[in-house]
Amino acid sequence: MADIGDYCCSIDRHLHELLDDAHSQRERTERQEQAYQAPQLYYVVHVSEAEKLSESGSSFIAYSISFGDYEVKRRYSEFESLRSCLCRLYPTFIVPPIPEKHSLAQYAVLQKRAKEDHHIIERRKRMLERFLNHMAEHPILSSEHIFHRFLEAGVSWTEVLHSPVITGLPKTPLHSSPSKAPGSSIADGSALQLPKIAATNAFAADVPVPSALAPIKNIEARWMDCELFTNKYANQFSTVIERNERRIYRKLGELSSDYAELGATLNGFSLLDHPESLAAAIEQAGQAVDNSYIEIGELLTQMEADVGEPVHQYAQYSLILKQVLRFRLLKNLQLEGVESALVRVRGKLESLLQADDEAKRLAQALESNHHGRRHTVAGQSIDEYTPSAPAHDQADEESLLSDAMQPQGFVTPQRANTEAT
Repeated sequence: MADIGDYCCSIDRHLHELLDDAHSQRERTERQEQAYQAPQLYYVVHVSEAEKLSESGSSFIAYSISFGDYEVKRRYSEFESLRSCLCRLYPTFIVPPIPEKHSLAQYAVLQKRAKEDHHIIERRKRMLERFLNHMAEHPILSSEHIFHRFLEAGVSWTEVLHSPVITGLPKTPLHSSPSKAPGSSIADGSALQLPKIAATNAFAADVPVPSALAPIKNIEARWMDCELFTNKYANQFSTVIERNERRIYRKLGELSSDYAELGATLNGFSLLDHPESLAAAIEQAGQAVDNSYIEIGELLTQMEADVGEPVHQYAQYSLILKQVLRFRLLKNLQLEGVESALVRVRGKLESLLQADDEAKRLAQALESNHHGRRHTVAGQSIDEYTPSAPAHDQADEESLLSDAMQPQGFVTPQRANTEAT
């Protein structure tokens, strides 16, 4: 267990103490039974109950979260905003999923009772409990102080959402970059020495968001293999496994309905005028069928909790994996775009530097030529340096100047007298 100084708050310390106790208990059990136990989720956080509350004239379902001596109530929308914040803070992490919102079909069937349906509420309780325990066991997310604030009683979640850590994030994670600054929300001292990659800055705010359809120049084989495996994994769970699971549920539901109908028929038939022994036998057969109907109902409930929900959660994980891989793809396209832009800017810079060098050489040549001419003038007399001009009398100069200034084809009186002479 880490030192007390390594924890950011009492919630963080208490969670890790509970995890350490659960881990020690499992090790003792394995030593006593001398058998290996498959890794299982430590359920140190519990969603004990759900109750209907009212606030500002509107009602909602609040889920009670308890761990150790701590207890807090949170509504589903607060779970949803917590996960959204974590996805923005850690875009490269596989943040555990939460149950989806009510579907349109559920609203159409139940209408206003969709939020209060007992089956939906119980399912949400189980899946939200898995979400919290997956968060508690995560090597980095468990040390995220926003998660601790979510579990702390008396803390306004609205104020947490308006804290600088959240409001300072860019609108899209593609405009953020990994940060190791002291302002990062990740706590130090992780036993795994994982890097800080919280998106707590906006260094890439001016980099355009590329299109996912843009071609990639440098494709690494490991990422191609990862995407192929993820697509195959998602297809298996979302289509094959979940489809077969729904078919099994439907068949068991139909069998349960048949048993219910058959049991009612046998019980009614036993009340008719029959010999006592025959009536007792028919009644026992009806009771057996009724017991089968009850057992199938319990089986369906248990299968949904132990099989259906984990399978659905795996399908959700496959979608999260695809989102993370898509983020990596877009970041790779951003990197290639920035590299291409740097090449273009570097080419322009080299052209400008060459032009600057040419201008400097020309300026030096002109300056040296100017200094040379000044040196020659200083070594000669003024008469020698003054260029000699051909001798013209004043009349000839005036005549030439007058001819040059007259338009072509226009004859002045002076010019006419000269031509006549």
